Amino acid sequence: MHVSPRPLTGTAFALLVVACICTSSAAAQSVGGTVRGEVTDTQGGVLPGVTVLAKSEDDQVLGRTISDEVGQFAFDLLPAGPTKIVFELDGFETSVVRVVVQSGTSSSVVERLKLARMTEDVVVYGKLPEPPPPPLPRYEPTPPPVVAPVSQAELESVCRPAKPGATLGPFGTIRSHRYAFGRELYAKGDELVINGGTSNGLEVGRNLVVLRYFRANSKGAKLAEMGEHTAGLVQIVAATEDSATAIVVHACNELRPGDLLASFKPEFVRTAQAAGEPVYDDAARILFADAGQMLGAPRRLLVIDRGSDQGIAPGNRLTLFRRDGELGRPEVLGEAIVIVARPNSATIRVVNASDAIEFGDWAAPQDSARK
Repeated sequence: MHVSPRPLTGTAFALLVVACICTSSAAAQSVGGTVRGEVTDTQGGVLPGVTVLAKSEDDQVLGRTISDEVGQFAFDLLPAGPTKIVFELDGFETSVVRVVVQSGTSSSVVERLKLARMTEDVVVYGKLPEPPPPPLPRYEPTPPPVVAPVSQAELESVCRPAKPGATLGPFGTIRSHRYAFGRELYAKGDELVINGGTSNGLEVGRNLVVLRYFRANSKGAKLAEMGEHTAGLVQIVAATEDSATAIVVHACNELRPGDLLASFKPEFVRTAQAAGEPVYDDAARILFADAGQMLGAPRRLLVIDRGSDQGIAPGNRLTLFRRDGELGRPEVLGEAIVIVARPNSATIRVVNASDAIEFGDWAAPQDSARK
């Protein structure tokens, strides 16, 4: 028996249209947004181990993660709408940053946590104890004086990230603090024991930069790209054939056991050249920032993939930009100055920025003759 299909009535057709619209709407809402960022202390030091929560406005937990060893975190597929990013770490004040998540887009968050205020009231009842005997005099070693004073201009040339391979060394490594055994973070004025002596070129009065290397690109990248981080400057104040003692003259941040010692060659910042027209066709690629830093901002130091062999020199003025769209038209992000030029790379300082500068953006030299 053959049955002819019956045409849809008006009510059935309307219900079918509504069902299609609801299905499309639900599919659209399933596409989430991404929030990525980094968390540091108020001095800019990265904070690993921070608990980061993504919450809705009614405090429903949408996601939870922990910042990695360089203070970075990420949430994927968060629902669109107002979202609170909450940062929690023992010893620091809890912080909340509000963002608006948009479907199919990525938002960046950089947060600095403040130390928490510790207060406690204690009430003790009891008899007063007998007064203790006077303490024995404590030996406080006086660090030997710096043999060769270092000028302020030289100190200002110490703290700079770089592409590895341009420094002379290493001449030795930091073994430990001379007196505070077990301490693993050192600062200005600390007296250190060095692995290496006169046989390694560690003569009294010699200044050496303290270096360590870090991974500058994502762990997911097939080929690791390494960066060079300068932690500070030390001076040798005593030395034997196979060991030495050094004083921390300047600290960019904490020095650590195992850090390398390399030859110190001051590279002074020159007066910036006159502003000019950016040469976009001759732009350098931005490689990375210093250890633990994700994005470029004013005063931040970045490393580019061109140096003195390609005509880059200290004092050069650069236009920072991003290639926009398929046509590759430049979207200007800010301006920077070259402070150090090595044969195949250079370190630049961001002067101003209208947006966060990311690795893979470009730096075009300015030609003052074309202004």
